[in-house]
Amino acid sequence: MIPPDIQLLGIPFALVTGTGAGVFALLSWGIFRDSPFGLAIALLSLVMVILTIYHTMLLIVGPDTLVLHVLRSAANTIIAIFLGLLILRHYQIQQRQSLG
Repeated sequence: MIPPDIQLLGIPFALVTGTGAGVFALLSWGIFRDSPFGLAIALLSLVMVILTIYHTMLLIVGPDTLVLHVLRSAANTIIAIFLGLLILRHYQIQQRQSLG
């Protein structure tokens, strides 16, 4: 078991690094918005924010709460949609290359 003092120090670290990653992901989405993978990058940004909230709440309240189960389910759903979009884009790009 992690000592409570060390666990409490991890909360600000998780918030700062997660916020930084979310900002960089949103900046990347701003650059690649009109590209074929713009929507996938936006979904990835959303997943990063949800996972940051999830891990911070996990440190604060513990693993067995309904909110954490809902957040984990939402993150997994968005990841599945993200992968589906990437596969769809791959097929669309592949069909364009074979036709043109």
